[in-house]
Amino acid sequence: MARIGSLGSIRLSKQLEKKKQGYHTKPRRDVFSADASRARAEPDAMSALSSRALARTCLLALALCAPRGAEAGGAASGGWFRRFFSSFAANDTNARCPPVPTASPFDLAAYVESHPWYVQEQQPNAYQPLSSLFCVRAAYAWEDAAKRRVAVLNTANEGAVDGPRTNERKTKLRAVVPDETVPSKLAVGPRFVPSASYGPYWVLAVKPSDAPLGEDDPEKPRGYDWAVVSGGQPNVPGGKDTCRTSLTGVNGSGLWIFTRDPTPSYEVVLEAREAATNLGIDLSEMRAVTHEGCEYPEA
Repeated sequence: MARIGSLGSIRLSKQLEKKKQGYHTKPRRDVFSADASRARAEPDAMSALSSRALARTCLLALALCAPRGAEAGGAASGGWFRRFFSSFAANDTNARCPPVPTASPFDLAAYVESHPWYVQEQQPNAYQPLSSLFCVRAAYAWEDAAKRRVAVLNTANEGAVDGPRTNERKTKLRAVVPDETVPSKLAVGPRFVPSASYGPYWVLAVKPSDAPLGEDDPEKPRGYDWAVVSGGQPNVPGGKDTCRTSLTGVNGSGLWIFTRDPTPSYEVVLEAREAATNLGIDLSEMRAVTHEGCEYPEA
């Protein structure tokens, strides 16, 4: 058709084709609609890159811790938020991964109040790529007197211990406990979205600390020496009947080993790793975080 010599010939050809079809043929589903459908089902590299950039802006720039009115909003206001953030959720699921238990008993006040946490090992993910695994620290504080919401300040350096900070503005996330009977299962997300859209943040195991209480604050809880934290239920099968969280997406990704000291002994990290392994966690994708020589911003 593209090689017919004249415009009149093209028009004549189209008229003959319509008559032949009897004008009753259903509209053809052209290549563009097919491509659009395929793009919705399987985002191409550019849309995936945009998702990662947006996720990192929301979480690492740290707006994986809505005002109360937004949190209390109805389905009409919260539904599209939930659908929006679920589009970034990891889609690696597998029925072979059994439910993982979380830390119990667990003192959330001790976890929040005692000290900042320093990430020693973690899985890279959409909002924490390998290049940002320097000086990674999480500092927590209560947002309200009722101790129902936790402010989360995550910081890290890009490229090196003296590289630029990934959260220079110290933007905070919010953490909440959806079920107060299970305080080790938190949900974390940006403050400006409803908490129903937050991603899971589960404390799987902890080691109570024997460190002496601070002389300046004898009422301050001792806290924990280390913690194993997962971005929800591990659902990606690994080796030898183990599972891990996803390396992609936002909700459903993330696996960390926290310690109270920025440069702990090897035995401390090994103890945390063994606790994770005993829970059936696959640690094959864990990467070491560098802390030697780091300077941390004020929490």
